[in-house]
Amino acid sequence: MTLEFDGVQFGFDERLLLSGIYLKCETGKITGLLGRNGSGKSTLLKIAFGALRAETLSVRIDGKVILPPAFCSREIVYLPQDSFIPDDLSLRKILKLYEVSEPSILQSFPELEHNLSLNADELSGGRRRLFEVVLVLHSKAAFCLLDEPFTGLTPVVVERLQEVIQKLKSTKGILITDHLYRQVISLSDTLYLLANGTTHLIKNKEDLIQRGYLIE
Repeated sequence: MTLEFDGVQFGFDERLLLSGIYLKCETGKITGLLGRNGSGKSTLLKIAFGALRAETLSVRIDGKVILPPAFCSREIVYLPQDSFIPDDLSLRKILKLYEVSEPSILQSFPELEHNLSLNADELSGGRRRLFEVVLVLHSKAAFCLLDEPFTGLTPVVVERLQEVIQKLKSTKGILITDHLYRQVISLSDTLYLLANGTTHLIKNKEDLIQRGYLIE
């Protein structure tokens, strides 16, 4: 399956933040999105998911237009930067709401088993973030949009999570953006850079240097 979105026009206070956007995410592949702080990466993912309205937007799955908001199709799931799970529900109840089985997440992170009876607000920030990431990744949606999935996680957990993402891409299309750009680059089969409101397909490190994202 292929998810594409383009035709995005978005701005505020007479400033055009996003224009000339094209991005493709395919099942069986990891698509990376790089960009400096304030370039609009989070805004773009929110728009593609349908959590934020844009002036114009086209979202397509296998060429078929998905009417906004795209999340109504149930084919796309989104991990925002901020925590999104309810404070007053246990992790076990949240798994049931999202129709995610306990064995599927425990196979990847068995240490979560001791937290399943706890409410979300009883978790540490890192453990809560880890649960949210694996919850999204193991959902039934074909496409996962991950915004800063490594935030608050230890280097050891980030490394293990990268392995899980690599494994799950066989059945999903995964779009990831994170300030840990080296991890994003190493994970990605396809890489885009968002700069000056436009996405650029990146073929190699030299492209990132030429566009000012990396210093030679």
